[in-house]
Amino acid sequence: MATLYVIGNGFDLHFGLKTAPQHFQDILMGKKIYNEIDNAYDILNTYGVNWSEYEQSLAELDLDEIENQNLIMPDYLSDHESDRDSGILNMQMYTNSISQAISSALSDMVQDANKEVQRRSLMGECYSLFLKNDVVLSFNYTSTIELLFELPEGIPILHIHGFYDANQPLIFGYKFGKENYKRKMKSNAEDGDYYVDQQRETIYKFYESQKKDIQMKTLENFLYSCNAIDQIVVLGHSMGQVDSDYMECIERILCPIKWKISFHNSDDVKVNSQMYSFASKIDFFNW
Repeated sequence: MATLYVIGNGFDLHFGLKTAPQHFQDILMGKKIYNEIDNAYDILNTYGVNWSEYEQSLAELDLDEIENQNLIMPDYLSDHESDRDSGILNMQMYTNSISQAISSALSDMVQDANKEVQRRSLMGECYSLFLKNDVVLSFNYTSTIELLFELPEGIPILHIHGFYDANQPLIFGYKFGKENYKRKMKSNAEDGDYYVDQQRETIYKFYESQKKDIQMKTLENFLYSCNAIDQIVVLGHSMGQVDSDYMECIERILCPIKWKISFHNSDDVKVNSQMYSFASKIDFFNW
């Protein structure tokens, strides 16, 4: 029986890797933000990000608060253009530093996890799970599968959101955002101030940059290249909304007989799974 394994962050957590939201937050505490005394975690917390849903929590960024705390009004009485457009540069540097803190914290977390995986691999730690004709779709950035498991020769593995050891960009962000700030920008555009409007535009571009770039075409090409798959086994994935399009794509293209989905000390996965078109096909197992 050929199986597509869908691997989520709970898989790495199962093997004791430090990739939980708390570990990400701890690293953010060591990141500095331009023109701020507080660390990146505290700053993001001020702007409404509590990481309750990990990357989706970025959708809760309070753009009005970013504006209130950082927008600089232009000085039209000055003879220097820099006294008018300095606010634009300041906002660009500020929002860029937040983006950099988030991306570098993610890279640091994955790098640390991979170092642990490499250490264990050198110590001879190895597991068996995958068989010939199986396929692996990983939502993780780490090398856990490649280094800690015996893999059949040529087994297809796709890291849909990037693979750190292959120097691929790590895709991270929210799926569903808010449009209230964009509507506010449009309503102020007619009688707005150029220098103020450009700062607001910078804030919104920063928010948009935190949106996850869904890799649907990549997944479709991968699935169409697979041989016949009988079942889907999901290990350590929450089955939440942020990746729901991917799951429905798998169902649509592969039409498996059964979905087997793991859960761990929580009913969240079971609740999340009820929204799917293939809910009647699901068997849950504790893992």
